[in-house]
Amino acid sequence: MTSDETTRCDEVIAVVGLGALGRGIVACCLARGFAVVGIDPEQSHRESLRDYLPEAAAQCLEAGVIDADHSADWQARLELSGDLASIDGACLVIEAISEHLPSKKQLLEQMEESIPADVPIGSNTSAFPITALQEGCNHPERIFGMHWSSHGHVTRFMELTPGEQTSSETMAFAAKMAERLGKEPAILKKDIPGFLCNRIGYAMYREAVHLLESGVADAATIDRSFRNSVGLWAAMCGPLRVIDVMGGGAFYAESIKDVLPTLANSTELPATLQSFIDRDAKGPKNNIGFFDYNGGDQPDAAEWAKRFTAAILATKQYQDQFIPCDEPTQLGEPRMNTN
Repeated sequence: MTSDETTRCDEVIAVVGLGALGRGIVACCLARGFAVVGIDPEQSHRESLRDYLPEAAAQCLEAGVIDADHSADWQARLELSGDLASIDGACLVIEAISEHLPSKKQLLEQMEESIPADVPIGSNTSAFPITALQEGCNHPERIFGMHWSSHGHVTRFMELTPGEQTSSETMAFAAKMAERLGKEPAILKKDIPGFLCNRIGYAMYREAVHLLESGVADAATIDRSFRNSVGLWAAMCGPLRVIDVMGGGAFYAESIKDVLPTLANSTELPATLQSFIDRDAKGPKNNIGFFDYNGGDQPDAAEWAKRFTAAILATKQYQDQFIPCDEPTQLGEPRMNTN
């Protein structure tokens, strides 16, 4: 899948927040032919983005997102700044700062001083209700959820979520822009904390931790069972499709009804996850997690990062070959206030 030929390089997208997710968003926009203004008050984040672009371009080339030499003008189409005033002239603003609700709300209020009322703002939140982000804004109708995934320049993932005050025009624009960015967007009909993939994922994580804490199996066994079952079909089917193709709803319903009473359903955080908060667990980054990443006879942090990227690229190639992203996006009927 190559860059949209109708994209003009003078169309500007502003990305505010250049951490790990933000830099992937910038690379995606550049790969699709847009000019980009990357804004972050931390100079180290801006410098890290520049250094990351050659690696991102190589990954885009491997995944078939761009043609050879297509990244030659990326640097020319990228402007970096620490000043929100640099947003001026953007057709879309993407907020991608860290997941902290007060900070996101404050930033949205600050950006409204620099952005014309008709410019949409997509928030790359993974959990906060969009309606909560809209509170206190002068133009809440132009704010929507734009949930990206890691390695955003090569994945097809995107969730678009309306808040209670998001306009239908904003959501139509968001859907079209997502397609131009090479995404296969999932468009929610209404706002809900965690959106789609994280809500399903959180239920899975809670059950996995419950099995671990209950002594049913160790962490390695739980992961092995999951990746060798769900991992076989997850890139092709979602949980509802797999019910259809792997036996049908009647078969699964009979199996599920007897297991449901035994599944974890606590509204409290499991003790294991609370301990991770207390210890500031960051997995491979500080070697606090379910597994050891110090190396030895086990893959270290760098090796897992390499494997993770390779799996993402291979999955993208598989999806493009067997599940073409060529069907028009359906907006559904989101509950919105268009006044």
